[in-house]
Amino acid sequence: MLHPKHNVNPTVRFFEGPLNHIAHTPTAEYPVMATTFRLTEHYLSGPMSRFNSWLNELQPEMFVELSHELAAERDIIHGGWMTIRTARGRIEARAMVTRRVRPFVIEGRVVHQIGLPFHWAFAGEIVGSNANDLTALVADPNVSMHDCKAFACQVHAGRLDGQAPHPTVSAAPWPTLDPIPDTPASAEPEGRLGHGK
Repeated sequence: MLHPKHNVNPTVRFFEGPLNHIAHTPTAEYPVMATTFRLTEHYLSGPMSRFNSWLNELQPEMFVELSHELAAERDIIHGGWMTIRTARGRIEARAMVTRRVRPFVIEGRVVHQIGLPFHWAFAGEIVGSNANDLTALVADPNVSMHDCKAFACQVHAGRLDGQAPHPTVSAAPWPTLDPIPDTPASAEPEGRLGHGK
């Protein structure tokens, strides 16, 4: 929130405690601003779309959008792994270096930002780090729905230590050779092409 007297919405409900650490503003430890967003291809929150093979093919892996400037500063390469850390947790994701995200200059200081889709988690045909593992538990004042959409973080090149997540269910066979019921030939999956059907 850009307001001369407030850095945060004064009506937000905070649940501060030992399991819910909050970095309210950028600091030396957490200098990068992050925001979560939704992908058109995963049109739902994730629990439904991560079990849909067609949607998974369109957006198969957790990623983070970041600027060329931040990527160069941290030796992060496009398509490579990066780690994101907040006061509450750490995750890993693929880097998507893009001109769509640019640094801010605020009071003469460069402040970098990143964007994280919130569709991935531990279950489904495709799995990956969960952006909400980074966010603090805060709630909007009206219905107490989770409302942490922007937060301070730190980013580094490379993966987290440990095993990579594995799908909890097998992906549907793809491409299918069977026609999809009640679907015109022009809208059938491209995997059927070239199979003489």
